[in-house]
Amino acid sequence: MFQFSYSFQNVLTEARDILIKPISFFRDLPKTKEPILTLYFRFLTFLGFLYLGAILSMTLFTPLDIPIPPVSFLLLEMPLAYFLASLIAFPILGFLYILISWICGGVTEWSRNFRASSAVFSTFWLAVVLQSFGGLIHVYVGIGIGVAFTAYVPFLFYTALTSYLEAPAKRAAVTLGIFTSILFYVQYSRMTSYIEDYRMIENMNSHKPLTREEEEQGEQEAAEIIRKAMEKARSEGNQTEK
Repeated sequence: MFQFSYSFQNVLTEARDILIKPISFFRDLPKTKEPILTLYFRFLTFLGFLYLGAILSMTLFTPLDIPIPPVSFLLLEMPLAYFLASLIAFPILGFLYILISWICGGVTEWSRNFRASSAVFSTFWLAVVLQSFGGLIHVYVGIGIGVAFTAYVPFLFYTALTSYLEAPAKRAAVTLGIFTSILFYVQYSRMTSYIEDYRMIENMNSHKPLTREEEEQGEQEAAEIIRKAMEKARSEGNQTEK
């Protein structure tokens, strides 16, 4: 028999509990099988939070010298793209959790793995908002927040694996240690490139435009150099003729 249940209030409570008390949340999470549609709508809600976070990062938390995307892109194209992405990301994340849970020796039942994947995914929107807000304060604040969440997500994954998916702690720690190392390497590569771009922009902004007096002085110095060079060439030519 088809069953479907969804409560936006419960989704909000879940997002709060995962952020505040993730260990007890995954420990007490019911291990009952949920319909795929319920799991998808929960994931879609969290993806909506991520969309709102992206909107904030591109509008309120965007530096003044960066143009804001057009409204049609923000309110039409982006929601459609996020919805289409949900049809791809939802099964990919679920099967990825099944694979890692199998490697770690945990439960491979699809409903519980899809449930865990959507729960961990619920924190991504906050990472986007905080990182964008921190970037307004200083670029290194935003980078620091990004690095912190890069470490926090594997912690949530580890908690879900050991508490909810019943994977052995040591095996999960080794597997996620490798996974976290890869994440940090990717984060470091992106961070290095971002810092280089930031420094280049800062150097460009640090070059103040010349005043009219400075331009005139530069023109006079250039004219004087040219005059001296011409006189030297003329004198050398006269000596050659003699």
